[in-house]
Amino acid sequence: MAFGEPKSVEEKIKGYQKFWKQQQVLGPLIGFDVGGFFPFKWFKALRTLKENDWLLPEQLMVEQYLDDYTKLYKRSSSVNDDLIKGVSPIPAIPWAEAMLGCPVEISGESIWGRERNANWKELEDLKLDDDNKWFQKYLEFLAALVKNADGEYPVSQPILRGVTDLVGALRGNNQALIDTMETPDKLKRLAGACTDALIKLTRKQYDIIQPFYGGFLIEQFGMWAPDKIVRLQEDVSAVYSPDAYCRLIQEYDRDIAGTFPYCLMHLHNSSLFLLDYFLEIEEIDVFQINRDLVGMSTEEMIPYLQKVQDQGRRLLVRGPMTFDDLRLLTTRLSAVGLILQIVLDHTEKTQAYTEFINTLF
Repeated sequence: MAFGEPKSVEEKIKGYQKFWKQQQVLGPLIGFDVGGFFPFKWFKALRTLKENDWLLPEQLMVEQYLDDYTKLYKRSSSVNDDLIKGVSPIPAIPWAEAMLGCPVEISGESIWGRERNANWKELEDLKLDDDNKWFQKYLEFLAALVKNADGEYPVSQPILRGVTDLVGALRGNNQALIDTMETPDKLKRLAGACTDALIKLTRKQYDIIQPFYGGFLIEQFGMWAPDKIVRLQEDVSAVYSPDAYCRLIQEYDRDIAGTFPYCLMHLHNSSLFLLDYFLEIEEIDVFQINRDLVGMSTEEMIPYLQKVQDQGRRLLVRGPMTFDDLRLLTTRLSAVGLILQIVLDHTEKTQAYTEFINTLF
């Protein structure tokens, strides 16, 4: 079957199973993410919220979003590729930061989690309580989305950030970096509390999310796994030294990854200098590495991507890609355990990419 021909869910599942089993294949799984990250274009109800104001969970009326979610899924699933499409609670909202007390602001077409800049006294008893209003709103979204999908497509978690990200949001990113040197014991205790919150949040969501063809999805990456999967990331690790990461954070990433049957770790190229230390965490099953608009070129990324594969780990590369990028990635990397997710701004561009991809295999 040529790439771009319509595939049933069952056929796509077979592709994922080969990915997870790291079986020999003719080419990688390839998917399109069309439209980019524009939540205010997706959801009419978001556009009614006042700009430059603090967003409160009670302002989010779940039923106002369901029709747009249905339309969003139909648009994404109309694109023929190898990956399963799904939905998640509004990806633009910094859910985890909000649950841990960071104020949420709307500015322009973005929603920001402001740094809390909390002192150590305020953070002594940090935990995610069951009656936390942002936590309850998140679970309400999940339940409504599951009911709305009615088994037709999967519901999954959105971006929930990582340990360094949450520590930085709570203490302030500049202060957290100073903390790694001046008060490392306190920072480590905070990292442990953030880890507990992320694990509790992920466990609780799986009380609500229903299996889809026996597995679960990470919606942003079209990543279906045959059992529960956690999305891990450490964007702020880009400013941590290898020593600081290993002493203060690595064990918590291992805890999160090891709590669930499968784990995907999201990385930007700015954190790839820490790749050897992330690879030490054997519980991470898939490394999702962004092909970012800034930073390394695809050619410069290749040695890092090859290192992941040389360690016997699965790899998902995501981002805007030219035809030259695709040719480089498909010739320099093994197709075994590989997914390429191409980010495009318009659906019309998928046809040219489909024709090119079919010349590669």
